[in-house]
Amino acid sequence: MKQSLLVTVLFFLLPLFVAAQEGLGIEDLMNEGRPRYVAERLIIVQDPAIDTLVNRHIIANASKDGVDGWRIQIYRGGHRTANEDSNKVRAMFMEDFPNIPTYRTFDRPNWFKVKVGDYRTREEAATVFFDIVAKYPDAYLIRDVIGFKNLAK
Repeated sequence: MKQSLLVTVLFFLLPLFVAAQEGLGIEDLMNEGRPRYVAERLIIVQDPAIDTLVNRHIIANASKDGVDGWRIQIYRGGHRTANEDSNKVRAMFMEDFPNIPTYRTFDRPNWFKVKVGDYRTREEAATVFFDIVAKYPDAYLIRDVIGFKNLAK
């Protein structure tokens, strides 16, 4: 009896406690003590060097042709037949996993590489990695610049 009465009282009083915290928004804190004609304005005072750094960051990211992400490297070879071998590994992977994009690159002095997938996080890449490593045991995760996916499709 006492427990059901206590639960009923708490059930009716809980919304009062929740509603009491409603007015503590960021605008209220920001505009506290200001006259009404200045309220709801945000004025940022900063060193002009910060704008320069932000612009440099934007330019550096624009020159990358993508965003930082993860891929799975399934082949790397630098021997005489690495060119043909990388093409064979890529073709075989495209048959095994047709929905995953593949990339064949050449890095100087003589490395042919086959990388697969475009993943923003390591966790996203790891979910696919375990399926791939069963077929390609030399596969491993690498950080790479990946193509930006347009989410508005």
